[in-house]
Amino acid sequence: MESGIILCVDDDSTVLNALRSVLSSHFGSEMEFEFAESGEEALEIDAEIRSQGRELGLVISDFMMPGLRGDELLVRLHASTPNTVKILLTGQSDMSGVKRAINDANLYRFLEKPFLNEDIVLTVRAAIRAYHQERDLIRQNEQLRQMNAELESLVQARTLELVEKNRELEILSVTDKLTGLANRRKLDQVLDEELIRARRYGVEFSVAIMDIDHFKRVNDQHGHAAGDLVLEAMARILRQCTRDADVVARMGGEEFVVVCRHAGMDRCQLVAEKIRATIESHDFSGIGRVTASFGVAVFVKDDSIASLMARADAAAYRAKAGGRNCVEISDEPG
Repeated sequence: MESGIILCVDDDSTVLNALRSVLSSHFGSEMEFEFAESGEEALEIDAEIRSQGRELGLVISDFMMPGLRGDELLVRLHASTPNTVKILLTGQSDMSGVKRAINDANLYRFLEKPFLNEDIVLTVRAAIRAYHQERDLIRQNEQLRQMNAELESLVQARTLELVEKNRELEILSVTDKLTGLANRRKLDQVLDEELIRARRYGVEFSVAIMDIDHFKRVNDQHGHAAGDLVLEAMARILRQCTRDADVVARMGGEEFVVVCRHAGMDRCQLVAEKIRATIESHDFSGIGRVTASFGVAVFVKDDSIASLMARADAAAYRAKAGGRNCVEISDEPG
């Protein structure tokens, strides 16, 4: 028994002495004993023990006592120490108090007076074993509760980790590895979304295709590492010159696309011109002057993504053919 405390309660000192003698001789090496001559005194002893962070293991109480009766005492003790094993001694033939103790105090056993020492010893030994088993069960349940809590915490952490990993993978799946811009897959998603909004709600949007002029010459003269640096610098310039609402993507190689949301031809042309001028004035260290050509197209009725992009691409081709480093707007279909 973890607490190792047995409390005996009886208003008859003769009975208390008899209990002291028989219990000490059989359990004195392993147990502590407390004795009370009234229910009130028993409650005080219990309160003191609990204040020490301990618990009564077993209470043996007489039934008929002046003041607080035994059944009433056990009910009170059960409220404060429900794990305590309770034994009631009674010399009364009236079983109502015993029944109350059974129902309201989880009475373990009752013994009739006068009791036999052998009955007391056997009952107390069984009560000690029952207390041990109950404490072990409580301890095991607490361990299981802690294990379940730890498992739930681990599952939650792993779930959050998995969600974060999936989010990272989703970002990677739509991001160009070199520049950090949207990739072709993401560009296609954005264009499809804008097409639906334009057709359903009449929301304007435009696209600008940008192609770096003579980019092959950069790779041939300075190496692909230098070419990568130019592409990364272009990505930074594109971000600086566009709104958060716009989508900037690397379509492939040296070709980029800006999707100007809620913007018509004039707005998209201004954005393209701003990007062109910024590139022209940018210092590409160790490489020299780098420029870019642009083709701009606005969504019109009956456009598809293919037709819109084809018009922007044709405008970019005219910019290249017309001397490069300029912005051309597309002809509306007609």
